[in-house]
Amino acid sequence: QVKLLRVLQESEFERVGGVRTIRVDVRLVAATNRDLKAEIDKGGFREDLFYRLNVVPVALAPLRERRDDIPALVEFFVSRFNERLGKRIVGIEPDALDALTRHDWPGNIRELENIVERAVLFADGDRLSLVDLPPEVTRGPGTPEVAAVPMAEAPLGDEGLKERVKAATSQLERQLIARALDQTGGNVTHAARLLKISRKGLQLKMKELELRERGD
Repeated sequence: QVKLLRVLQESEFERVGGVRTIRVDVRLVAATNRDLKAEIDKGGFREDLFYRLNVVPVALAPLRERRDDIPALVEFFVSRFNERLGKRIVGIEPDALDALTRHDWPGNIRELENIVERAVLFADGDRLSLVDLPPEVTRGPGTPEVAAVPMAEAPLGDEGLKERVKAATSQLERQLIARALDQTGGNVTHAARLLKISRKGLQLKMKELELRERGD
């Protein structure tokens, strides 16, 4: 904070390891999701730096207070990920858009971006629908979570609950990983990002489930 304050006040800095002072003429745009005045009171942020940065403050409400912006943001993200992922999604079904609009978005716009990316990648048709959205969005607030993994209807036999749950979990993991790899053209890094796990973690899980990487 001290070094940044000096740059803002003096319009100069030195590179790390350098000895020459470099003059700059810049305008700085800063953003935060924290209450900086509260941080000042706690000693976590310098008051002089706050006032140096706070020349033209712009307060942006969280996404849950700007629900009317969600349709336009969804359209923007769909267009972005169509281009990035080579998809041709042309729109979103009204009930799916309604679910996105009703969601509280604790993760703000970043959460919306991630959900739309996942939906675009996994969508089978040319329009996003409720089945492409995660349970936390489609359930809505206050709706109890229900099991999404159907158990086999065969008699239990000698298998207990733990064994059947483990088998069902492995089956679901295989299906999700296989679908992620199929949707990403076998790109393990991209599939891991989609599944929200590390690349190494995905490779270990694939080895455990005896799933081979494409090209092996």
